[in-house]
Amino acid sequence: MKLQKIIEKHWYININFCLSLILFPISIMFYTFSRLRYFLYQIKIFKSYKLPVPLVIVGNISVGGVGKTPLTKYLALELNHSGINVGVILRGYKSKIKYPKVVLSTDNSDIVGDEALIYAQNNIKVAIGKNRYLTGLTLLKEFPDIELIISDDGLQHYSLIRDYEIAVIDTNRMFGNKFLLPMGPLRERISRLNQVNAIVLNGNTSSNQKNILNKIQKQNHQIIIVEQKLLLDKIYNPTTKEIANVNMLNKFNILALAAIGNPNRFFSFINHCGIRFKKELSFPDHYNFKEIDIPIDYDVILVTEKDYVKLAKFNNAKIWVVLIQPELNNPNLILQIKNLKEQNHG
Repeated sequence: MKLQKIIEKHWYININFCLSLILFPISIMFYTFSRLRYFLYQIKIFKSYKLPVPLVIVGNISVGGVGKTPLTKYLALELNHSGINVGVILRGYKSKIKYPKVVLSTDNSDIVGDEALIYAQNNIKVAIGKNRYLTGLTLLKEFPDIELIISDDGLQHYSLIRDYEIAVIDTNRMFGNKFLLPMGPLRERISRLNQVNAIVLNGNTSSNQKNILNKIQKQNHQIIIVEQKLLLDKIYNPTTKEIANVNMLNKFNILALAAIGNPNRFFSFINHCGIRFKKELSFPDHYNFKEIDIPIDYDVILVTEKDYVKLAKFNNAKIWVVLIQPELNNPNLILQIKNLKEQNHG
């Protein structure tokens, strides 16, 4: 944890000179390898595969939590509601599954991963697997009526041919120091954004950030830029089935707990909602909680939906889930994705 905080400070706050001497040469190697890999896919030395239905990628060019899962869930539910049968595929981070698997709502998060279980528990058809092409085929075999697939992550998974790319950017962190891994947080250069179909900004943008995005739009006039705001849906206790409001919760001693890519985003969000928590406690992303990790000296423990799928096994009535609802300011994103289905049938 201490090393992780040092590296994140180097990425997002102040560049550490000593750390740079170690990390910069590795970044050069990372860049060389990634460009060579991309080139080999472009000249078809490495083969890419096309799924029978349109594929939408929801990814990012940086590491850490940027808000892909809430957006993917929102898109899947909205499209399903509009009459398009949608499925979701993802790797299933830290899952113990070796082969593609369709995920059920009753599966264990330790086995299938936390994000996959979120989709399954929201009645979204979902499958996990390291090979996303085979994972997509597995999902289609189980549900042949699926008309469109969304991949949670996979912007750099070039073995899978995609019909539409969405890059999600966390405006609080943006691109950090703008270096590639491990010198910086970027998986690919910022210029990669010139090639995507849509950019979704998670959070408010500054004038400097808007200038960067304007340059990207000049390079690609077809790209659409969407602002995503995360709104409070409800605060729910899965054990007691109660729903609480902010004023009710503020009467109690509250702990905010998170094990996501960017826990500060969750803490800032609930603070902005007016929730007065006494302490915040963070763990590494995708952390597998043990019962001893849950403090006992608080009346209320607020967690994310992603974290609760790993905490549910403890059946702790003190744990409340903060459910969020994304709001997009540009309807063209949904419209363009809907058109993919029509083009496919055409």
